[in-house]
Amino acid sequence: MTDVMCNRFEGQVVLITGASRGIGAAIARRFAAEGADVAVGYHQSKEAAEAVVAEVEAMGRKAVAIQADLTDRKGAKTLFEGFHAAFDRLDVLVPAAGHAEIKPLEEMDVETWQRSFAIHLDAVLETCKAAYPLLQESKGRIVMLSTVGAHAAFTGFAAVGAAKAGLESLLQYMASEWIKNGVRCNAVSCGTVDTGILERWAIGPQVREFVQSKTVGLGVAKPEDVSPIVAFLAAEESRYIVGFTLVADGGMTLGIDFEEWVHAAYGKDAKL
Repeated sequence: MTDVMCNRFEGQVVLITGASRGIGAAIARRFAAEGADVAVGYHQSKEAAEAVVAEVEAMGRKAVAIQADLTDRKGAKTLFEGFHAAFDRLDVLVPAAGHAEIKPLEEMDVETWQRSFAIHLDAVLETCKAAYPLLQESKGRIVMLSTVGAHAAFTGFAAVGAAKAGLESLLQYMASEWIKNGVRCNAVSCGTVDTGILERWAIGPQVREFVQSKTVGLGVAKPEDVSPIVAFLAAEESRYIVGFTLVADGGMTLGIDFEEWVHAAYGKDAKL
């Protein structure tokens, strides 16, 4: 990490779901570097989660990996049973677990649609509800992760975009209700982030080229480009920001040409 940091979270405990890889792992490292103890939530990647724990511990902080399937109705309960076994307070919750499946609407099946809403919306609500009593005690913060696809219609991204649009609406209600008890809620809306997912998409190379052209040389973001923004929204200096979704996309959606996006991803003969 090359940017300036300080111990803004010394003595605090942060819980991050989806923290075994990608953005979640980068957020875990960021908070640990700023003094926090970290709970690393994960679903399947035990070895990767334990590697993140080892990194956090190497910084002199306490860390624990907690397994839970947050799409299961009892997932949030399982997560917090593991959390309470290790920690007695919670200052920051970052529900970062998620996945993305690319399908045009005419090929969209109910299972894909429901999986997206289950992890990006339902699981966030249940995790936040489970965390709320602890966050009231600490006057804690929640920082959610959204996507610019919630407002910009990228072909094939409907399941994630619609779920994240719902997430941003949920944020508004949660922020307005919970700030009364001292719990502050915000979100970061990310552009394309290099988490390895582009390599799993057939259109990944075209997306990478498109983002490179739209971000004036910044290119596809790294997880480490997102983590300091999450930390800022969880820090004391942002205390007057409530219920806000901060866009961090390198300028990708400024004056976006949607026809150009479709052509870049699917070829010049494709139609909007």
